[in-house]
Amino acid sequence: MMVSAGWAAAAPIVAGDTGSRWESTGRTLFLACEFKDAARAFVRALADDPENAELHYWLGRSYAHMADSASLFTAPRQARKARRSLERAVAIEPRNQEYLRELFDFYLDSPDWSGGGLDRAEVLAERISALDPSAGAALQMRLAASAKEHQGPGWFLQRSILRTSGAVGELVPHR
Repeated sequence: MMVSAGWAAAAPIVAGDTGSRWESTGRTLFLACEFKDAARAFVRALADDPENAELHYWLGRSYAHMADSASLFTAPRQARKARRSLERAVAIEPRNQEYLRELFDFYLDSPDWSGGGLDRAEVLAERISALDPSAGAALQMRLAASAKEHQGPGWFLQRSILRTSGAVGELVPHR
């Protein structure tokens, strides 16, 4: 689904319905993998309802997808935005399992410099275990497997290069 640059102007907004309309637009764009436009819609919805945990959750997911497909130069900024949004969703609704697991996945898959890391994931896994022991046990197993994978300082760079292998040719001069 291609969305024109004028997507915001094309979406009719009814008085008193602004936030929910932007949320709906954001979800539609997210499902169409238009993460940048989805993030814009969620930001607009949050302007009307800044304490809406669901909006922060979807905004964080949008930024996380943007970080995954971004260049090595812009990914850190998107990752930090994702972390802040996901942490805000959890702060508003601290017992929401979906929000907690999404934040756990972010921490587990992100390096320390972007606000992630195994230590943060471990603390969150303990918190989830207190709410749901069976889910906590599964997260502890993922943590153990991830700890082996993260050995060495270049793990995130290796993962990023594998994800963006098509762009590596642009970074490495051809001989």
